Amino acid sequence: MDINRFHCPACGQRIESWLARRPEFQCVNCGQRFRSNYRRSLKRSALFGLLLWLGGSTLGALLIDPWQLVLVFAVEFGGLLAFGAAFLLHRCSIRIRRIEHRGEGAAPAGE
Repeated sequence: MDINRFHCPACGQRIESWLARRPEFQCVNCGQRFRSNYRRSLKRSALFGLLLWLGGSTLGALLIDPWQLVLVFAVEFGGLLAFGAAFLLHRCSIRIRRIEHRGEGAAPAGE
């Protein structure tokens, strides 16, 4: 999901990206409330990128004979590849969901 171009599904109004990055926000036009997992997705993808970089470097050092070659590759290109993988994971794992609101006279759930 492209959070920079998010539109409210109820009214079609464009919602600013800084607002859509908050954990909970609402449409300024119709008042529909949403929940976003942007921050959780960002943390998860950053951790994934770091572990991918460290795991790939360690595995390469164990399997490839001149470990100096692995060290040079990991320093020069490993971070870039891990960042690219983390970026793709982050872009694919963002979810924005509607928060269902009950009417004023509705009974609480479970009753």
